[in-house]
Amino acid sequence: MALYMLMIKYTPQAIKTIVEGDSDREEVARAVCEAAGGKLIGFYGLLGQEHHVALIADMPSVSEYVGTVLAATMGGAIESFKTIPMYSSAESHKARDVYKKVKGSYAPPSN
Repeated sequence: MALYMLMIKYTPQAIKTIVEGDSDREEVARAVCEAAGGKLIGFYGLLGQEHHVALIADMPSVSEYVGTVLAATMGGAIESFKTIPMYSSAESHKARDVYKKVKGSYAPPSN
């Protein structure tokens, strides 16, 4: 599984519809993630930021993640978004081990 943070900026019309309606966007996001075999970890509002919400999802692969983002963005309520791939401390330790294994095989360009 792969962790992603998706930061979303809604259109002005979408914000109006959300505020005046009774739609639970967290539950919608959860359903989309689960339909792709993933899990919604968190859904958070952002104050004073370029984006309105941030959600964190654990998805089987980049393909499932991109598919869910496409489904959401094609709906027309999202003005822009930003994806931040995330990794755990355990993955950081594994990366360190890979680095130690391969560091001798790399050479910078030389004149």
